[in-house]
Amino acid sequence: MIEAFGVLLTRMYGNYYTLISYRFLELFKNYAGPEGESIVSHLLTEAGHVCAFNTFGGIMQSNEWNGLIRPMIKTKEDWVYGIVAVINALGWGIWEVVELVPNEKLVLKITGSYESNMYLKAYGVSEQPISYFALGGTAGIMNLIYNTEITESVISFDEEQYDKTFKTVNTFTTKQIKCRAMGDDYDLFEITSK
Repeated sequence: MIEAFGVLLTRMYGNYYTLISYRFLELFKNYAGPEGESIVSHLLTEAGHVCAFNTFGGIMQSNEWNGLIRPMIKTKEDWVYGIVAVINALGWGIWEVVELVPNEKLVLKITGSYESNMYLKAYGVSEQPISYFALGGTAGIMNLIYNTEITESVISFDEEQYDKTFKTVNTFTTKQIKCRAMGDDYDLFEITSK
């Protein structure tokens, strides 16, 4: 465990996380069919929401953020670029903002996603998008920046704030447009408000 960016981080290997995630998915799919698969894909996406809320949110309120990144920020959109730059240091692939429409839409590209890497290695080519953690994490970026006051002041990371962030009328959700595990060159996500 590492205390950094105002949060506790752990070194969990991407291959390990994705292997247990896809085994969990496979178990429920075999047990309950499409309904089981739907339940687990929702849970894995929710794990991405929770990570984004706590980890990305903690980073955005950290001394490191305030000292290194915040001085360069002028707009909420700069917050998006800033957190994507930090995410690139986490080893989750190369994240890149392709398009950003303020408070409406983010298109984000991930090259070398650890989710696709592991899926291809363990299972081969997928028939559907499989980047569940990234689905939640990418939506989390927009929800934190546009559905909280994090760009203005310190927020609390409790259940009430989580519900305000992810369970409102203007909640951002993500659709995976391209998936390297399906044969595309990279993963591509479109994050829009409901």
